Amino acid sequence: MAMPDYPPYTYIQNGDYHGVGYEAFVSIMTDLQQEFKIVPEPNYGRAVKDMENQVVDGLFLASENSERNAVAEFSVAVTYNRWTWVWLKQRTELDPASISFKQKAVVSAQLNSNLHIWLVKQGYKVAGAPNHVRMLFTLLNSHRVDAIMLPELTAKAMMQQEKLDPSLYSMHLEMQLPFGIYISKAYIARNPDIMPKLNQAIMRYHQRQFGPASAPSH
Repeated sequence: MAMPDYPPYTYIQNGDYHGVGYEAFVSIMTDLQQEFKIVPEPNYGRAVKDMENQVVDGLFLASENSERNAVAEFSVAVTYNRWTWVWLKQRTELDPASISFKQKAVVSAQLNSNLHIWLVKQGYKVAGAPNHVRMLFTLLNSHRVDAIMLPELTAKAMMQQEKLDPSLYSMHLEMQLPFGIYISKAYIARNPDIMPKLNQAIMRYHQRQFGPASAPSH
C-alpha cells in the first residue's frame, strides 16, 4: 500500500510511520485480519503512478478523482479532507470567494495532488507547484504566489512543524471531500471480495471511534 508524505494524515518521523490516516488504516487492516506492507511515497503523483504500474496494490488516504478511478476503486470515507485556501493576512485585498481572485491571483498546490488537478481544471492561475507539500509555505512566504491550497489539518501541521505564526495567515474553506482508501482494479480482480469487506471494516472503524448513536433523552 502506497502512503504519501502528507502530514498530519500520513508521514514518517524518526524512521517510524505516523499520522491519523496511518493509525486509521492500521486499525482497519487489523480488523480485516489483512496483512499489508507500506511503501512510503514522496507525493501523490508517485503513489498513483506506482499503483498504475502495479508496484503497489493501493493508496491511502486519498480523495477521489477520475485518474485514480481509472485504475482503482475508492472506498467509503475513512475521514473528510477540508480543502482550504491559505494566504498572508497582510494581503487584505485577496478574497478566494471573489471572481477577481480566480482571474488574477497566482496560486499553488502540491504537484499532481488532487487539489492541483482541480485548480488547473477550474482555470486558476497555477504556478510553482512543488513536488513536496512541505514547500508550499516557502512559496507563499517568499511572495512567489498569492495563495496556496491544501487540507486544513495539513496547513496547521505545517505551521506547527515549521514554527510559523498562525496569526500571519488567513484561511478560507473551499470544499470538504471524502478521504478514503484506493484498491487497484488489478488487485480486486485477484481478490473480488476485498472492497465489500474493506467498506464494512471502515464502517466498524467509525463505530469504534464514535460509538453507536445516542438514544434521545426524554
